[in-house]
Amino acid sequence: MKKYLLLIEDESLWQKFKAKIKNDINTEIIDMIKKRIKEDR
Repeated sequence: MKKYLLLIEDESLWQKFKAKIKNDINTEIIDMIKKRIKEDR
């Protein structure tokens, strides 16, 4: 599995995201990607 570095320039946006997630950050991002792929089909 490849790993990628995620750079977030908007600190307030990042804090809001971290406050809303229920799992670890990687799982949340993978779930968001999966959801987006399903929506595009």
